Amino acid sequence: MAQPHPFSQAPAPRTIIWNASEFIAHEKSIGWYAILGGGTVVVTALIFLITRDKITAGFIPLAALLFGVAASRKPHEVQYQIDEQGISIGDRFLPFHQFRSFSIVQDGAFSSIVFQPLKRFALLTSAYIDPKDEEAIIDIVSDSLPVEDHAPDLVEQLMRRIRF
Repeated sequence: MAQPHPFSQAPAPRTIIWNASEFIAHEKSIGWYAILGGGTVVVTALIFLITRDKITAGFIPLAALLFGVAASRKPHEVQYQIDEQGISIGDRFLPFHQFRSFSIVQDGAFSSIVFQPLKRFALLTSAYIDPKDEEAIIDIVSDSLPVEDHAPDLVEQLMRRIRF
């Protein structure tokens, strides 16, 4: 019986699976919420004085309340899987052909991989990565996408500054 040629077998697919938090939670003190409340009162008063519109001014506290609720949300642990085809985040699979490039972003002691979408108004996709797998993940993704420096936009800079 003839043995198959060792080079005729397809290489084993490279897959990395890890669990990580969906985002970094910053503890918010009572003072943080007090500043949010005080800022809301000031902005609401200014908007009302400028526009004299009760409806517009009424939406400011509602938006601040929703912002405060979102800020208090605790992150879930999510399973990530990456291979030559794309990335799976929980049950959602995102093929690499939906992205233009990727970046590695340092966020304090943690690193995350951020995917730039091809669509103009699509949201960035990011995943916190295990430091021991960082090099292997970069190798897999760089076979399909170019690496690009990540410059945080104004909203991202503001959210980091207020520790959202």
